[in-house]
Amino acid sequence: MSTFENRSYIIKEIIDENHLHMSRATFLKFIKRENKFPPPFYVCGNMKRWDGTAIQYWIDKKSGR
Repeated sequence: MSTFENRSYIIKEIIDENHLHMSRATFLKFIKRENKFPPPFYVCGNMKRWDGTAIQYWIDKKSGR
């Protein structure tokens, strides 16, 4: 089970083997396009950062916890 701490994450950290363990293409194709997935809170050019608490809340809600 993946757990996200209360800090910011970039895509590379979200999809690594310690968290969601998936490819970037899978993340962009299925998860990021979902309406309820939390939007990035910081966008600067190509760099986007997501809040770990929001991602964990989304995962808990999807899994029914």
